[in-house]
Amino acid sequence: NSPSPQQKGISTSSTKAIDNKAPLTVIGGELSYDFVKSIDSNYKLYGVKFNPKNSTIVAYGDSSTITIYDLGLSQIATIKSKNDEIKALDISQDGNYLACAGDDGYVEIWDLNSYQLVHRMKSNSDNTLAIALSSDGKKVASGGEEKVIDIWNVNSGEQIARLEGHQDDITNIGFIDYNRKIVSTAKDKQVKIWDVVGKRVIYSYLAPSNEYGEIKNAKSFDDYTILALTEVESATGNSRKRNGPPVWKYIIKFKDNQGNTLKEFNQHREPITDIAVANNRAYMATSSMDKTIRLWDLEKKKHITNIVLKDRARGVAINKSGHILAGIEGDDRIKLYQIKNSFDPTLKSSTTASAQSVTNSSTPWYKKAYAIVVGINHYKRLSLPRLSNAVNDARSVASLLRAKGFSVIELYNENATKDRILDALKKIKQVASPSDASLFYFAGHGDGVSGHNGVREGYILPFDFDSDLNSPNTDVMYYDKSAISISSLVMYSRDTKAKHIGVILDSCFSGLAMQSKYATKSLASASAKDLDTIEYDTKTRSVRIKATPTTATANNSQTINIFKDLLSKKSINILTAGDDQPVSDGSNHSPFTQAFLKALELKNKGYVRFTTLAEYIKQYVENRTNKRQKPQYKNESLDGGDFIFKI
Repeated sequence: NSPSPQQKGISTSSTKAIDNKAPLTVIGGELSYDFVKSIDSNYKLYGVKFNPKNSTIVAYGDSSTITIYDLGLSQIATIKSKNDEIKALDISQDGNYLACAGDDGYVEIWDLNSYQLVHRMKSNSDNTLAIALSSDGKKVASGGEEKVIDIWNVNSGEQIARLEGHQDDITNIGFIDYNRKIVSTAKDKQVKIWDVVGKRVIYSYLAPSNEYGEIKNAKSFDDYTILALTEVESATGNSRKRNGPPVWKYIIKFKDNQGNTLKEFNQHREPITDIAVANNRAYMATSSMDKTIRLWDLEKKKHITNIVLKDRARGVAINKSGHILAGIEGDDRIKLYQIKNSFDPTLKSSTTASAQSVTNSSTPWYKKAYAIVVGINHYKRLSLPRLSNAVNDARSVASLLRAKGFSVIELYNENATKDRILDALKKIKQVASPSDASLFYFAGHGDGVSGHNGVREGYILPFDFDSDLNSPNTDVMYYDKSAISISSLVMYSRDTKAKHIGVILDSCFSGLAMQSKYATKSLASASAKDLDTIEYDTKTRSVRIKATPTTATANNSQTINIFKDLLSKKSINILTAGDDQPVSDGSNHSPFTQAFLKALELKNKGYVRFTTLAEYIKQYVENRTNKRQKPQYKNESLDGGDFIFKI
């Protein structure tokens, strides 16, 4: 028997990568990673794949054995192929089937639930180098040294088509366009797009910039193909320059279906060996003989970071959620990494917060509650006045929300760029469901812009805002380049799936949100008016909130029904520190945020509607500022729901 693979890791053999099911999003163009564990295979590895169903790791190479590992890199199963070497492998999107091919020309379909052989077909190519399963798992395509692509029926094992046209070995295959087309690459340096039903080439193009290049790897999608290329830079006409050695370039190119180059990455210093793309296309990883695995932001088409290895990187894979990466170091070592985004709320949960519930049962207010908290004291543009309390306000709000069960993204000062704020909003929009709540809080500079024809728009200013206050450019579109319009925040709130949304802006001119073309008049719920209320405390001579007691929701069926009605309807709550006016920064906290914190830190346990919270803050701030500052509130949804806080 072959010796068992040997594990190496950062702690004990129980060390495992953690798969968070929510897809990883790149916020602000940043990702980080932690090394988890490595294992040495007993054969040379050609590639690794993750099973989309359960994130088990499938390794293959110079052996007839395919090895399956769990996330602790413990071997859990093996598959024995009739090929002496496995040259290509793919896994169906539902994780139920594995297709493999190799040096003896056998194309095999395996059941990944039982690890039993389903079908074994003999390919036309003795050495099969490429294989792909269709997204519906009904077809498998294979190709290799015989320069043809064979398409097989997965259920019956019968060959249903053959595509001919390449002039050299087929090296990569992928289905696109609902499996109606195939994209293939070959050693003839051509990329071909095929009509599967018509069995014909729709389009073909030369991938390298000249005939001396080589296609190392490819990943295809409906709208573009990502190609790993080795090219010769110093060539004239059809011959290389003779006065020196050729200059090699190692490039990732994004090409559309007509062969037009959309983007290039050229940071690798030696040949690129593999490409892996996160399922949501948030980021991509490439491995190279230069001993690096490089991560790339696919939305912004920018480099993120490098994972530096001790030996050449020969393969890479990303699991379905994007939180786990596996790489091949040298000939036989699999290394496992946890991929992280420090701003990602799905990895930050409160350990002290208990579920909020309408009754004493486990029925929650919201399945999940998310918050984005932004605080900016100083700005990249030094002409913008420094604030004293914005970050302190934001940190206090974040701490309070996390204690109440919110998953919080925190962005402060230089981390609060426009890109990061917008990426955070996209992240919440991506993960929030109709049974969730989301909150956006901003403390920092705001501005109002009066454009032509009576146009007036309010903005919050991110750290990298690039204009001056008080003498702004009157072109509203100019502000849109580096600021974030309050209208866009309202539009975001309307577009997200979360049932209840809160937008809280502690910034100057934020009251312009009430004039947003996306906003509508507030509706109060008449049936709920006698729940939580605002009272005047004669001892302290100040207003206070009287929350709806928890006992009321436990014992009063009428109260329970009112809360259920509020929770069942859409609610978009917008609360601003003032009208179309400057607002106070305060001493320790701004008056506005001080009121917010006091309201939710009440010692008497109960429930408070956003409507009541807003009225309390309005009265509190107006009393503190002698009505110089007038907070504004609007429930933007016509449904009549309300955001409910547990205090």
